[in-house]
Amino acid sequence: MIRKNRTNMICFILLFTAFLLNSSVIKAENKHVIINVEQDYVRSGAGLTYSVIAKVKKGQTFNVLEKKRNWFKIKLSPTSSGWIPSWFTIKENTDSKLANKKTTNYEVISLASGLRIRSGPGLSFDMIGSFEYGKTAIYLDKSGEWTQILYSGKTGWVSNSYIEKTNRTSTRMAKGIVTAPILSIRDKGTFTGKVLSSLPKNTEVMILQEKNNWYKISFKNKTGWVAGWFIKKTADTHFDTDLSKSDQTVKIIFDGTNIRSGTSTQNTIVKRVNLGDTFQILETDGDWYKIALDDRKSGYVAGWVVETSGVTDPIRRPGAAQYVKGKTIVIDPGHGGQDGGAVGNGGTLEKNLTLTTAKLVYDKLKSAGANVFITRSTDTYISLNSRVSTSHYRNAEAFISLHYDSAVDPNASGTSAYFYHSLKDAPLAFRLNKELAQQTRLNDRGVKFGNFHVLRENHSPAVLLELGFLSNRTEELTINSTSYQEHASQGIFNGIAYYFK
Repeated sequence: MIRKNRTNMICFILLFTAFLLNSSVIKAENKHVIINVEQDYVRSGAGLTYSVIAKVKKGQTFNVLEKKRNWFKIKLSPTSSGWIPSWFTIKENTDSKLANKKTTNYEVISLASGLRIRSGPGLSFDMIGSFEYGKTAIYLDKSGEWTQILYSGKTGWVSNSYIEKTNRTSTRMAKGIVTAPILSIRDKGTFTGKVLSSLPKNTEVMILQEKNNWYKISFKNKTGWVAGWFIKKTADTHFDTDLSKSDQTVKIIFDGTNIRSGTSTQNTIVKRVNLGDTFQILETDGDWYKIALDDRKSGYVAGWVVETSGVTDPIRRPGAAQYVKGKTIVIDPGHGGQDGGAVGNGGTLEKNLTLTTAKLVYDKLKSAGANVFITRSTDTYISLNSRVSTSHYRNAEAFISLHYDSAVDPNASGTSAYFYHSLKDAPLAFRLNKELAQQTRLNDRGVKFGNFHVLRENHSPAVLLELGFLSNRTEELTINSTSYQEHASQGIFNGIAYYFK
């Protein structure tokens, strides 16, 4: 009995001591806490019996004015404060852990000079710092028109109107100059995107993101997408130091690709890799990428046999542009107007898709110095005779008619090239088919004879391309993608270039 009473007395003393310690009021000015639950109530006093005066959300950061027992008194605005339970918060020095846990894929870029960072999501909250133009911060959370960021070791909130959220694995920031006389800014990286505005030649822009040869750019606090081949990177290109170069990778697009010891096909082969293999880029050397191999060694791969991720200015196949410079080429997007062409299972109209591809090819040829013409640039009906007449009037050195296929067999797939005259047309058809198959990696249906009006009546070398099957559900999705359109147009460009070579 004596031992039991003594034990009870010791427990009572410990509990009473803890109560005294927790009952003291601790000044905690200039400390910060982050709300760690989806929603919490702010009360008028340090206890659950006090009235609710406000609500706070997960991720919000507040200045701590006092600590009383297990409650924090926080500053809600310059003129108001309230109490929240300490067990629903985390200290600010755990910000980096929170950021790593919540967001490893996203950053935001400041589009304004000296953008104010506030302690909470609203203009009533205190300014705790500034987010400089062109700098990046880690994205943490979003509340209405405000975004929470981790910047220079501190968390805070900035207005959504002056930032751009970007994927860290595909972004490199740089500056560039517009090279086209007038360059359209669109709401997405494709010619189907809505035109938002335009930029005149020699305008300097900030490049925020690169995707399939389109650049997301910033100009005077506005953003949008432009065709990347009309932007020339300036000499003072700046890559943000917060973005690791390890985000840059290459993906092999051919089986049996050679990895060499140096930047030439004369260098020894150190390894052979296959379609789909992915490697980290260590550096760029001319037209070659130095990559990290699995065995902790490195090697070089030609830039024109890989796809890249995280690279703003990817390497192109060298020398192709020189062969089309000054050449007269007519691109013929099939169908149009009341002639919709084939219709996909998902409702895709052939006439729309051929026009999208044609414009991409047109821009690539134009930027390479070709005299390029297009038989229709809008959704209008053009007769077959008129298409051929355009070729004759322009004295075309190559005529390419673009189409998408359809078949009763829902599994039919792939690309094909058609010619009519074996001597006049076939060399162009074979070259286009080869480059197209390499770029798109769809089923290669080969080169075939085709008794089509635009081929048969054409005096110029002429080819009709079928670029995939709309009647195949899977292939319809593929050929509608921006990635496929870019690869298909690049394959057509390469085919024309190496035909003239």
